[in-house]
Amino acid sequence: MARHIYVHNPFCARKCPYCDFYSVADTSESNAFYKAALREAKLLGEIMKDSSGKDHINDRDDRDTVYFGGGTPSVPDSRLICDLLSGILDAFSISSDAEITIEVNPSSVTDEKLSDYKLAGFNRISAGVQSLDDEVLKRLGRLHDSKDAVDAIKRITAAGFNNVSADLITGVPGGTLDGIKKDINTFYSLGVKHISTYSLMLEEGTVFFERYGKTIEDLMPPEKEREMYHGTRDCLRSLGYETYEISNSALPGYRSIHNSAYWNSCEYLAVGAGSHGYLGNVRYGHEDDIHAYIEEMNSVSEEDYRAFLEGNDRLSSLYVEEILSEEDKMREVPFLRLRTDEGILLDEFKNVFGVEFEDVFGQAVKTNIEKGLLERKERTLRLTRSGLDLANKVIEDFL
Repeated sequence: MARHIYVHNPFCARKCPYCDFYSVADTSESNAFYKAALREAKLLGEIMKDSSGKDHINDRDDRDTVYFGGGTPSVPDSRLICDLLSGILDAFSISSDAEITIEVNPSSVTDEKLSDYKLAGFNRISAGVQSLDDEVLKRLGRLHDSKDAVDAIKRITAAGFNNVSADLITGVPGGTLDGIKKDINTFYSLGVKHISTYSLMLEEGTVFFERYGKTIEDLMPPEKEREMYHGTRDCLRSLGYETYEISNSALPGYRSIHNSAYWNSCEYLAVGAGSHGYLGNVRYGHEDDIHAYIEEMNSVSEEDYRAFLEGNDRLSSLYVEEILSEEDKMREVPFLRLRTDEGILLDEFKNVFGVEFEDVFGQAVKTNIEKGLLERKERTLRLTRSGLDLANKVIEDFL
């Protein structure tokens, strides 16, 4: 079974006004944090030696994956990042053909860091560009401009990274569909293989929520945001990108194996404060607290960590989010799989759970097909073009 490991790197140069991921601008504890993260990785590696690690939905790609997200992994000293990756590769005996990703920002990635990442074993880069429009970048509070972003992508490819992803945020007040199309075409010309396009979300507790929470629909009417979403998908398709998930598109052969593991209900392990994992029947998380994390990892025993992962206890900086029943796992299938272009694979569902999908969710299927939001094609169920606009409402019918 493939191993999937997510590492949360909580350090950022500055908090972006729209971001609700856990991050801190103070890097003074970075040495202690990565030492603690290395110990957690080694603990997990020992524990997983005794685990068969059965996924309840099979991998379609059996390669291991490691994903360094954040935060901004390109902010800390590359030595800390590379030492942690080395420890993870050893602790889990990660396969030589694994997909190993690191997120970087144009404002903090350097040629030296890229060289270090390459030598350490990273083979995929995800660049947090968000826009190539300088006015939009200013509105998003980014530290780079469009020239910085283009230069960063050129340096990434020059460093020998062929598998490059770039992020774009759509639906930003002041942004246009023509601007997004221009950005996509520029990415294509630069050799970017994977593009993630996220509609701007106003998350409670962020600066943007306070700024736009009551006015966002005036600044970016829903019909305009939807026009931008579908226009973006059409532009990507015209260039050969396959939109394989609501927010993710890739040229053939460059889909994110790690992210696909989430949508396929595969298990994944978590390292670092603010990270979340899924093992067996347990979904768990780490508190958003670097100090508590460092203290915990410096003292926790393998026995106590093992008991926690089995759902028998909690640790001071880790907590069980949910212990899943078989029915819970069934409900997660439409929640996750309806985000993808494949949709729900009915034969696979029956093989895993021993029942037909429509014997469990028949009314929800019938209702949404009648509304034109779901379509059945042979032994699959997937969202229609109209269903994409109402994806959350469709998924709610299955929960």
